[in-house]
Amino acid sequence: MPARIALVEGAAHELASLYSWLQYDDEFRGRVKSVTARLKPGDMGGVTEMLTVALGGGGAVAALGAALNGWLSARRARISVEITNGDRTRRVEIDSANASTAAQLLREAFEATGEPS
Repeated sequence: MPARIALVEGAAHELASLYSWLQYDDEFRGRVKSVTARLKPGDMGGVTEMLTVALGGGGAVAALGAALNGWLSARRARISVEITNGDRTRRVEIDSANASTAAQLLREAFEATGEPS
């Protein structure tokens, strides 16, 4: 099941930082992809607009929450995480103010899509 992560607030380079952060985590290495914005005429290259993370189960949800908590603890970014299962999608916004509860917020979103954690 994919989780899509996008910036709600923060500089564009923050998403690249999060990508690197997740790649260093053994749980997510090779399971994180960057999605670039469509190029418009005259653009020199695409900008990453979101990350997708393959979640295998409840343990991966908790690990993602812990990773986001660590990454957000020193930043002023706000991210949006969407978890989709078939036609069910749940969205959670996480920033430094609620980063300590990221694992719980993601678990609730994951369960709301019909997947047990």
